[in-house]
Amino acid sequence: MSTYNPSMDAPIDQPTMYGLLAEFHDPQSLMNAANTLRKNGYYRWDCYTPFPVHGLDKVMGQRPSPLPVVVFTVATMGCIGMLALAWFCNAFDYPIIVSGKPFWGLGPHMFLAFPVTVLSSVITTFYATFIFCKLPIFRHPLFTSERFRRATDDGFFIAVEARDAKFDLKVTTELLNNAGALAVEEVRD
Repeated sequence: MSTYNPSMDAPIDQPTMYGLLAEFHDPQSLMNAANTLRKNGYYRWDCYTPFPVHGLDKVMGQRPSPLPVVVFTVATMGCIGMLALAWFCNAFDYPIIVSGKPFWGLGPHMFLAFPVTVLSSVITTFYATFIFCKLPIFRHPLFTSERFRRATDDGFFIAVEARDAKFDLKVTTELLNNAGALAVEEVRD
């Protein structure tokens, strides 16, 4: 079985092959096709649905997102950093004796640490989401497909990229058709 290399047969004026786009009738048939692709060893493919489909990430073999760990780490560092700054300013750098109260206490300074924690987590979530999702994407080959416009309305799609090691145009098309695809079309970049 030969693998398809998009750069070998496309002339300069001809768009290169991005992959195959398969449309499915409902979420269950999409999940069955995703399971078929995963069992056959495909790695570079993705599912597109108009709403979240419960269990699709497990069928696709998606790893958990690192976003919660990153946000928790930065938020904790923001909280500790704000408390350290408050301690440094009030108890070490410029201590002021007010009515015999201690120079530093955790209670009054939590009013400073809480907003810094929330702000650092919000900013981290915003930028880390952009980084992890490789955004912004101004142009994507799937946007050229008329059929793919239904992905946000009522369409269920799987896109298999041509750069996948197992990708073969005929074999992959047959596999998607046998998995229950309503239509399979080539997508060119």
